[in-house]
Amino acid sequence: MHATKIKEGDDREDMELNQVWRACRKIQSAIFRYNFDICADLKQFDPECSGFVSESIFTAVLGRYRKMAGMSEFELRDVCDYFQIRDGRIAYRQFCKTVCNENLGKSAGKEICSGLEWNDPWHLNVIPKPEERRKLCLILIKIAKETHLPLMPYFQDYELIAQNVGVVTVSHFSRVLHFMKIPLSESDFLLLLKRYMKDGYLVNYVAFLKHIDNIIDYLKQHHLLDNSGDLVTNFPGRLVDLELSQLPPINGCQIIQPIFPDACNHPKKNRGQCDVVFCVQNYIHKNRVRSCEFLEKFDTLNIGSITKNQFERGLSNMGVGKYLSQREFELLAERYMDPLDMTRIRWRNFVDEIDTVFTTKNLDKMPLCVVESPLQHIKEMPRPGTLDWQAAPQNLRDLCEEAMAKIRLRIRNRRLYLHPFFRNYDKLNSGHVRCNQANQIFRVNGILLSEQELNSVLHRYGNELGFFYTKFLDDVDPAEYAMPTMVTKQQLQECPEFPRDVKQPEMASEETVTRILTSCKRQALTKGVSVIDFLADYDRHREGLILEADFKRALDNSMVMLSEDDANVVCNVFRAQQRTACIRYRDFCRALDEIFIQLDSNLGDNIVTAVPLLHLPNLDCVDCFLNFDERTLCSKALMKLARRPDEISNLRQVFKDFDRQLCGSVTQNQFLRAITLRDMHQMLSGREFESICKCFGVKRGLCLEFNYREFLQILDVLFTTGQMKRNY
Repeated sequence: MHATKIKEGDDREDMELNQVWRACRKIQSAIFRYNFDICADLKQFDPECSGFVSESIFTAVLGRYRKMAGMSEFELRDVCDYFQIRDGRIAYRQFCKTVCNENLGKSAGKEICSGLEWNDPWHLNVIPKPEERRKLCLILIKIAKETHLPLMPYFQDYELIAQNVGVVTVSHFSRVLHFMKIPLSESDFLLLLKRYMKDGYLVNYVAFLKHIDNIIDYLKQHHLLDNSGDLVTNFPGRLVDLELSQLPPINGCQIIQPIFPDACNHPKKNRGQCDVVFCVQNYIHKNRVRSCEFLEKFDTLNIGSITKNQFERGLSNMGVGKYLSQREFELLAERYMDPLDMTRIRWRNFVDEIDTVFTTKNLDKMPLCVVESPLQHIKEMPRPGTLDWQAAPQNLRDLCEEAMAKIRLRIRNRRLYLHPFFRNYDKLNSGHVRCNQANQIFRVNGILLSEQELNSVLHRYGNELGFFYTKFLDDVDPAEYAMPTMVTKQQLQECPEFPRDVKQPEMASEETVTRILTSCKRQALTKGVSVIDFLADYDRHREGLILEADFKRALDNSMVMLSEDDANVVCNVFRAQQRTACIRYRDFCRALDEIFIQLDSNLGDNIVTAVPLLHLPNLDCVDCFLNFDERTLCSKALMKLARRPDEISNLRQVFKDFDRQLCGSVTQNQFLRAITLRDMHQMLSGREFESICKCFGVKRGLCLEFNYREFLQILDVLFTTGQMKRNY
C-alpha cells in the first residue's frame, strides 16, 4: 500500500516538474535582472535557522516579487506544493539553493549582456486535450498555407525597440497576424496563446515561427503544394476551415456524426481542356482582365510564342494560377503548344480564344455578325463545388423532387415568405448561407424533412460558398404575391389640358388695346428708355417692318415687359397687311411718343405741329414714401441746413469725392460723413436725418442711395428765398 502511494506521488511530481522548473527559471531571471535577494527576505522569518518557514510567509514573500518575475498564481501554487513537507511548512533552503545557487556562483567581473540567460527560447505550454492539439495542428497548417512572406522581420522590428529576446507582447503578436491578413477567429487565437504564452503576458514567437517553417518544409519535401501555393487535390486528408467547430476523426476514433453534415462542396476532380478554358474565361470576364497585356511582354521578338515557364508566370500574374492545378496547367499547355517547337506555347491563340468571351475577332469585316457577351455557356456556368445534377443518381433526384414538393405544399398552405429569413443571415448579400443556417430556417418555419431529403436538397443547391438560397427560392417559392410584377407597356395618353390652356383668347377690343398701350407708355416713361432705338436695330433695310419674333425680343431688351397674350394683341394691331409675319414698329413707336409730344393740327388740315409735353417721372419707391409727419419733420430739417448752403459749406466738392461714377447719388453713410466733415451733423437729430435720407432716396440696384444733387438744389432755393430757420 505504501509503495503504491509513493509510486503515485512520483507520477504526480514527474507530471508537474516541468512547470515547477520553468517557474523557478522565471524567478532566477527576475533575480538576475532586478538584483533583489529573496533568500535574505526568507531568512528574516527563520531566526532558528531551521531551513523551514510557514506556507503563508513563503507565499507572501514570493507574492511580493510575482509580477516582477511574470509568474501566475498557478505557478506560485505549484512551487509551494513542490517544496512543501508533510507538516505543511516550506523548505525554503532547498528553494534558495535551486534559485540563487547559480547567481551566487557567478563572478562579479563576468560581462553581463541582457539578463535573460536563463530564459528558454523554445518555451512551449502543454495542451493536454487531444482534440485541442489536433485543432492546433490544423490552425498551424492553415497559417503556413496562407503565409506568403516571412514573418520573422515583423517580429524582429519590435524586438529591436523593446530589447526582448524571442518574445513579443500579445497585442503585437495579434497586430502582426492581422497585418499579414491571416484569418483567425477568437477561439483559434486563444488556442495559439495557450500554446505559446510565456511569463503570463508574452508570446514566444521563435517557437511559433519554427513550427510554421517545419510545416512548410514538410509540405514541400512531400510535394503537397502546387505552383500557386495551394494544397494539391490528392492531399491525404481534409483541412477544415478555421471558423468551423466540427473536427475530423481523431486518432482513428469516430466523432459523433453531426445532425447536419456539410454536403455543399462537390469538387470536380478530373476537368478536361474545355472545362479549364471555360474556367479561365469565367475568371477573365468576371474581373475584366486584359489577358494580352500579361503575356505580350514575354514575347520581345513578337513571334507569337513564349516558353512554358513564361506562360505559367503570365497566368500567375493574371490571377488564374491559383485556380489551376499542375495537371490542368499541363492540359492547357498541351492545347496551345507550338507544333514547330514543343517547348513553347502559342500565346496569341490562347488570347484569341479567351477573348471571345468579350467579342469576336475581326468584327469590322463581319457587319452582320451578332456578338453575344458573355457566351451562353459562360453565363450559365455553375459555381465551383456544384454537383452535376444531370449526372446525379436517379434515386437522389427523385428524393429531391419529393422534398421540393413537400416544401412547396407547406409554403402554399401556410402562406410562408422565406426571403427575409435567408436575407437576415446573408449579411454580404452573396446569395448564399451556411448549411446549418438553412436547416434552422426550415425548422423555424415548420418545414420538417428527413435526413435523406435534406441531404438531397443540399446536394442540388450546394456549392463551395454554401447553400445557394436564391436559386432555391426561385424554384420553390417565386413569391409573385410579394414581388412587384412587370406590367406591359401602356399606350401613351394625352395629358388633359390645363385650365389656362382652355381659356378663350381675349378679344382685341379698343379697351384692351388702350390698356396695353398705357402699360407700355408707363414703363417707357418711368424707365426713361427710347423704344425705337431697340426696334430699329432689327430693321436692316429701313423698311419700317420687322419680324414678329424680333419685335417681341426688342420689347424685352427695352425693359417693356408684356405678357404673351398682351404681346400677341399688340402684334395683331400693328401687323402689316402685305407681310403678315412682320410688324409696323414705327406706328407702334409713334403711339408711344404721345407721352412726350402732342400733335396739334389747329393751324390747318395739312399742318401738324408737335408740342412737347413736360413730364416729371415718378422715381419714388415704396421705401421713399413720406407721410405728413415725416414731410413736416423733413421741411424743418432742410430749413436748418439752409443756413449753410453750397456757397458757404462747399458740400458739392465733398459729395463729388465720394461719387466716383458721377451718378449723382452716394450712400447714406457717405452722406453722414460729408455733413460731419462740414460740422452740419449737429443741426440734425436722428429722426430728422432719417427723414431727409428717405426724402432724397433713390433706388440703385438693391440699395437705397442719397440723391445729393437734388438735396443741394433744394438748399440753394431755400437760402435764396430766405426760407431758413435762423434761431433754433
